[in-house]
Amino acid sequence: MAHTTLDGADLKELFTGGMANLKLNAAVIDELNVFPIPDGDTGNNMMMTIEGGVRAVADSDTKDVYEFSKKFARGALLGARGNSGVILSQFFRGFSIGCEGMSILDTKGFAKAMKAGVDRAYEAVITPTEGTILTVMREGWEYLAEHEDIQNFDDLFKKLNVRMDDSLEHTPDLLPILKESGVIDSGGAGLLCIFRGMEKTINGEKIEGLEDFSGEQSHSAAQSFDASKFNADTEMEFGYCTEFILQLQNAKVDIPSFDIKTIISYLESIGNSIVAIKDDDLVKVHVHTFTPGKVLNFVQQFGEFITLKIENMMIQHNENSMFGKEGALTPPKAEHKQIAVVTVVNGEGLRELFTEIGVDICVDGGQTENPSTEDFLSAFEKLDADDIIVLPGNSNIVMASTQAAELYTAARVHVVKAKTIAEVYSAISMMDLTDGDCGRVIDEMESCIENTKTGLITTAIRDVDYENISVKKGHYIGLDGHQILSDSEDRIDASIKLLKATEDIGSKDVISIFYGENVTEDEIERLGEAIEREFGWVEYGFINGGQKVYDYIFSIE
Repeated sequence: MAHTTLDGADLKELFTGGMANLKLNAAVIDELNVFPIPDGDTGNNMMMTIEGGVRAVADSDTKDVYEFSKKFARGALLGARGNSGVILSQFFRGFSIGCEGMSILDTKGFAKAMKAGVDRAYEAVITPTEGTILTVMREGWEYLAEHEDIQNFDDLFKKLNVRMDDSLEHTPDLLPILKESGVIDSGGAGLLCIFRGMEKTINGEKIEGLEDFSGEQSHSAAQSFDASKFNADTEMEFGYCTEFILQLQNAKVDIPSFDIKTIISYLESIGNSIVAIKDDDLVKVHVHTFTPGKVLNFVQQFGEFITLKIENMMIQHNENSMFGKEGALTPPKAEHKQIAVVTVVNGEGLRELFTEIGVDICVDGGQTENPSTEDFLSAFEKLDADDIIVLPGNSNIVMASTQAAELYTAARVHVVKAKTIAEVYSAISMMDLTDGDCGRVIDEMESCIENTKTGLITTAIRDVDYENISVKKGHYIGLDGHQILSDSEDRIDASIKLLKATEDIGSKDVISIFYGENVTEDEIERLGEAIEREFGWVEYGFINGGQKVYDYIFSIE
């Protein structure tokens, strides 16, 4: 029996089928991903996006299509990753707007909702490019608009997918980079996967087997990158792919009247490939920029981050350099800064993270490699700033940095006594340098440090009895930066004991965990499960610090 209408429960089933088909084909789509920078994750990005929507409605039993689609779209927005993922989430957002006032959908209502989705997707992209997912969804809707005589959804999805497949096959004719690379657009392929999954679902077919994206093009996979192509002498050409979801804050901005153009105008001055959307009290941004720290500092004056991802596009770039310089950014000119920030790190992961969130110079050093006064002076000489804030990150480094501050005369140097990496992270992750008020910045940093607890896990090098803890050589011990709080033969057990012994742990909300160079992915997963069991109320996240000495550094806030 043909389906002439859809309700919320039907949409839930169809979208779930679309997700399943996309998930099955994500790896195939990743191999098509060559635009704008070959990062090989379009399939996964789109899958994570629609999966966010499916998760959001997992417990929903509403049959009202508007209520259902609103909830689904919100989940898709929160799950969105990458350019194609953001565009897909905006399509679903527009689709939900198009469903307003309708409790069920007939084919004409579906076409109306799809039109709203297409419009919203185009609006989300600052400079829409044809030959992409946008073209495929637009030409799909145009087909429905031209064929209003379609009476049931069985026919609708069958004919719609034929049209979108044809549109996808012609994307190389619209976008030269695709033709040169011998591929179709990966985002469009992902969209077609979703709609083919919906077609299979409405026909009662199993979601199985890979989609055929061979067509007339020779869809060879993009070559994998050679990590050796980016080293200490490499000139940065492409900048950083920067994505985040920002929760607007009433304390910072009037949310109803906030204009997304405020952010777009700033992004246009320091980046390209911009996608920026405001959805009620959330802002979703994708931008390619050489200075992601500036982006984060600017937008944080309006809210706080829910998610954040920054990736080096030189690492993503395909060895073939298949589109020459077209995707490259022009490096911004060196500029004078009112406030610059210097810290000390040990571990490439920490260096990359701190640089990405606003630190100007990371001096080499740490627990066993304390930098000298000269090292700090050399770092200061590389900066052009009125004020320099130094975050030592270790009590053994405070004196050298303070001495350097006294000797340096070309700028005002302020040493903020962050004595652990956890305290440094807390201070810089919340800093706002936009108004140039150094005194205020320092006050806020010191407040963050005061409210942050540190946890450290390392290996004991000798036996010792410390208060009521008997430490054995080779055991894992937990410290808070001042005293030993735990001892165990098992690293996870030592970590949980450490957290339990942390002062006021019951009042803490967030635990950021920097793991060292010797920690495995399996152990990270097991530690996460243990934290969920013992401290179910906290939010936690893992960051690859790559540091030596301490296997784990816990920043507890």
